[in-house]
Amino acid sequence: MQHVVTNPYLPGWEYIPDGEPHVFDGRVYVYGSHDAPDGTAYCPGDYVCWSAPIDDLGAWTFEGVVWRKSDDPANADLAGYGAPDVCRGADGKYYLFYFCMATLDGPIISVAVCDDPAGRYRYLGPVCTPDGKRFTAASGYGLPFDPAVLACKDGGCWLYYGFGAKKSGGRLPSAATEGSFVVRLSDDMRSMAGAPVRLAPGYLQANGTGFEGHAFFEASSIRELDGRYYFVYSSEVGHELCWATMPAPDGPVTYGGVLVSNGDVGLPGHETEDKAVMDLGNNHGGMARIAGRDYIFYHRHTHGAQHARQGCAEPLLISADGSIEQVEITSCGLNGAALPCGRVYPASICCHLVGPHGAVHYRGDLEIASDHPVIDQEIDAGCVTSARTYVANLCRGASVGYKYLAFTGTEHALRCEVRGTLCGAVEVRVDAPGGPVVGRISCEPSVDWHEIAAPIEMPAGDHAAYLSIEGEGSLDLSTLCFK
Repeated sequence: MQHVVTNPYLPGWEYIPDGEPHVFDGRVYVYGSHDAPDGTAYCPGDYVCWSAPIDDLGAWTFEGVVWRKSDDPANADLAGYGAPDVCRGADGKYYLFYFCMATLDGPIISVAVCDDPAGRYRYLGPVCTPDGKRFTAASGYGLPFDPAVLACKDGGCWLYYGFGAKKSGGRLPSAATEGSFVVRLSDDMRSMAGAPVRLAPGYLQANGTGFEGHAFFEASSIRELDGRYYFVYSSEVGHELCWATMPAPDGPVTYGGVLVSNGDVGLPGHETEDKAVMDLGNNHGGMARIAGRDYIFYHRHTHGAQHARQGCAEPLLISADGSIEQVEITSCGLNGAALPCGRVYPASICCHLVGPHGAVHYRGDLEIASDHPVIDQEIDAGCVTSARTYVANLCRGASVGYKYLAFTGTEHALRCEVRGTLCGAVEVRVDAPGGPVVGRISCEPSVDWHEIAAPIEMPAGDHAAYLSIEGEGSLDLSTLCFK
């Protein structure tokens, strides 16, 4: 790794949820939806693409807009596009599959094509049923939602999609309760070669299937690794990505387990949602094998809202029998090792952020308590790329943490850039939120960003660092540096 990379792996001002990573010709490309920091709805932006060389996952390049909301003639209201996926067809072209909610027939899945993985895609058309009609929820094959694709060597591809709501109603047709589906598409990459078949069950179909408690909800993703087909999806729980395996692209599917939760729910010490280490919300991502190492890409929630999500990733270990254990969320992610000390890091790379009442689970129009900390940003003179990201509203009883940092034993100070009304102190703890105190920084109110520092004594080795808040008022934390 030539460059140090953190979570989120893209710049702090970028919001790419639903990330699907794919390796093409020595580079990894990430395709996803496009949120906004002040968004009030999911996916308001055009599709953009980021890429990095497979041997330097800290050197991400912005490839620009690959697909605009105005490029689909069916998107008359210029609504945002949901989670996309891309595959390289047998003809060498790249096919972008996406779903659009804003049509007279409800959601549809459509296809665009390009000669390059990150070029400007051109409209190909909607996915059609075996009788040549546009595929809609009324077609009788489940809900066209969150497409995932797997190219076939002999032409065409497999298309995965679906939704597994616990009930229909409102904007959701009855098809939205039917779980996931798979269908082979013909060489034109649009036409169903036969009728779709059910794959992973939704909540209403899960009893007796092995998927109980982790039924399919949304976010289909597919990969072939070591002769196995891994189906990744977001479960009924919402904040977790699960995995299942298949002997063939069209099933049958067997539940495997949880890959990652965006609040570490399910790991020892965090078995229930009230023990989450970060705010919980929907999740979507995919697996990737990059330079011989496996990763899971997922997203986290910021700004105290459901609609400002950022991409993160963690290494995976796949056992010889194909099983995968749940991984913890970290600040180092794609770095593949603990982050070196001596550097100034944005405070927003935290992987632990809880208020005095713990984390929250975003559902509907949830009201966030006034003493709850969130990841936020400010924009300098309207320039998005100069945005300062920071942890806002750290109050008494809140803590923010970073896993992991590589301490050499020579670090004797912590320097932070802060502002706020806090009259109190920041305690520095090691290895756990309630771990040993290794330093204490006094704080006085200030409306301007300024540096505070204090001596610390951190043991050598890879450790988690946590900052806990004491006193009255609140603190915004912009950067931190152990040196």
